[in-house]
Amino acid sequence: MPFEARRGYSASAGKTPEGGADGDVRPQAAATGTPPRTGELTWGTCPEPSEAEAQVWGAAEHRPSYARHAARLRCGTLTVPADWTAPQGRRLELAVTLLPSTGDGPAEPLALNPGGPGVSGRLMPIGIASGGARALLDRYDLVGLDVRGTGRSGPATCPAAESLDAGPQPAAPTHRTARAYWNRLARAHTTCAEADPAQLASLTTTNAAHDLDALRRALRAPRLHYYGVSWGTSLGATYRTLFPTHSGRTLLESVVSPDPDLRGLLDGVTRAREQRFEHFTAWLAARSDRYGLGTTADEVRTRLLALRERLTTRPLRTSDGTYGRVETDQYLDAEPADRAGAGAALSALARGRAPAGDGDGKPRAAAPPLVAPFAGTALLCSQVTHAASFTEQWSAYGERRAAYPVLGATRPMFPGSGEVPGTSTCAGLPAPERPPVEPGRAGGPLLLVAHRDEVITPLPWARAMRARTGGTLLVVGDGEHGGMAGGGCAERVVGFFAGEEGAAVEGGVCEP
Repeated sequence: MPFEARRGYSASAGKTPEGGADGDVRPQAAATGTPPRTGELTWGTCPEPSEAEAQVWGAAEHRPSYARHAARLRCGTLTVPADWTAPQGRRLELAVTLLPSTGDGPAEPLALNPGGPGVSGRLMPIGIASGGARALLDRYDLVGLDVRGTGRSGPATCPAAESLDAGPQPAAPTHRTARAYWNRLARAHTTCAEADPAQLASLTTTNAAHDLDALRRALRAPRLHYYGVSWGTSLGATYRTLFPTHSGRTLLESVVSPDPDLRGLLDGVTRAREQRFEHFTAWLAARSDRYGLGTTADEVRTRLLALRERLTTRPLRTSDGTYGRVETDQYLDAEPADRAGAGAALSALARGRAPAGDGDGKPRAAAPPLVAPFAGTALLCSQVTHAASFTEQWSAYGERRAAYPVLGATRPMFPGSGEVPGTSTCAGLPAPERPPVEPGRAGGPLLLVAHRDEVITPLPWARAMRARTGGTLLVVGDGEHGGMAGGGCAERVVGFFAGEEGAAVEGGVCEP
């Protein structure tokens, strides 16, 4: 059956060609000389993706499937107000994509967001359709969107901040070095904010949620289903709260805390990392014959901290590099999937030897792909109540160092933390004009997914969100951040959106 004929809604609402049916989603050009109206969705030719976009969303792992879905992808622009409290003012054009369902029955829109904040989501439908949750296409049109300020949706940039180099980082910054970095970042942000204050003020999670509902209306869909990851969970929770009657089935994975206090968020991440280290010591103790670091968790912990202290004062210098406090902290902070390599590296260092080869367990730093840094920072900082003063941030950092002696001195792995521990990415940005939306309960089934051992969005955050929003909680038994739709638990994603009762059972666990 043709795509146009079996929709219960119109995927081309807004810019319908003369004489065309509302359900016709073939690419259409906007009428020349006529500016698009607010809420208008115009279909056009898909732009050629960058190599990075293609690789991230499936061309590397699933090339035939990626190519097949890319050929079917519909691309358009949605016109929205820059400020939803002043809908007659400045307008933005958001990049939208739609991958039509391949099923025979009626299809509804399922909007996707990969998080970041600030990650381009236009090609996420192809990534989902090429992976383990590909069966979602049997009943849904997968909808991608570059959130305002990101990707091809009027990207907001701040070159002075994005090019700011924190320089080589010591084991722990001094008050002087942290203050100097804070001041430089704050000056850069202030300069960019003064250049276009209206644009910066428009980059809020609340505005992004209104954009989602404008997309639903433009598609003429009675409800919008949603799958969001990481910061995308904040967007999804905000959308459900603001538009409860239009929320369909919602899956929020790697859930951000509903508490907007930045200090509490950074404390929560650090606490989770400290707990992960304690699990690591027990893991090493159970394998004492292999690593020789101790037979009990306490013995391993004592030996590892003594090793770190020794390498802090007397780094090991070899032809392969220098190993001191910073390198040791990286091994101590190993993810569950990297424990074998990190254990081997720590064992070698304990014997006065350099870790062997690339499989030494040392994390390889890489910038997140497809992220709009300034827009992402603005979106995050609109959603948190951040300390406006360096003094308060530095004080909180000192308390974390005392409370979490193993990893409290290192940078918390959360976007609100500055490149230098004790600082914030929100430095110099004005406080939001309006407070973030308090997550609440809404219509439509809700599944919250947490990864048991992950530390970017720890499991307690999902439990806290559930207390505010209801729904059910599913725990994936790994340490990943997101990625459920492409892993061993992908069938639970498909089952939830198919309405299968067993896919979302309270207290459920999925072992990938």
